[in-house]
Order: sequence, then structure tokens, then C-alpha cells
Amino acid sequence: MDHQTAVIRAEMSHTRARLDHKISQLESRAKELTPRELSRRYVPEYFVDRVIGGILTLVGIRLA
Repeated sequence: MDHQTAVIRAEMSHTRARLDHKISQLESRAKELTPRELSRRYVPEYFVDRVIGGILTLVGIRLA
């Protein structure tokens, strides 16, 4: 009975370690998929700067 208990505990420990590893991987992937990170990855900074500049220019022309 002690041997079976030790085997079960070892399996539980191994399973818990695997699950903890999977959870940490999923958490890191979730951080990579935030809207801010995705925009940093796929939208170059100069494009964002040009869009903001264009909007401000249009607002300035509209006010003038």
C-alpha cells in the first residue's frame, strides 16, 4: 500500500508540474495577445505617427 501511495503521489506531483508549466505558457501567450502588443507588432510606429499628424492637420485646417 505504501508503494501505491508513493506512485500516486509521484504522478500527482508530475501532473501538477506539467499543469503549472502549461498555465505559465498560456499566461505568457495571453500577454503577447493584448491589443497594445499586437498593434506594436503589426503597425509600424511611423504609420501611427503619420495618422495622428494627418488627423491633427485636418483638425487645424478645419479650425482655420
